Amino acid sequence: MNSVLMRAAETKDPVQVIYERKDGTMTQRTVTVYQLNRRNVLVWCHERNAVRSLKTCNILSVMPLSMRRHAQPAG
Repeated sequence: MNSVLMRAAETKDPVQVIYERKDGTMTQRTVTVYQLNRRNVLVWCHERNAVRSLKTCNILSVMPLSMRRHAQPAG
């Protein structure tokens, strides 16, 4: 997962994340990674049109958008 985030930070390509919020609610977001360190990821959230800081321990899944498009069945 960290390698996908690191690549996204380098390329500025958006990724889809599944994130567990503080209250336990899971959200799916499209984000562009600005900065990444061991504990936090600074992102632009495309759904909220705002900068957000996500805790890396609460990121459950990361998928490049290009991979997501290929994973969808045709039809």
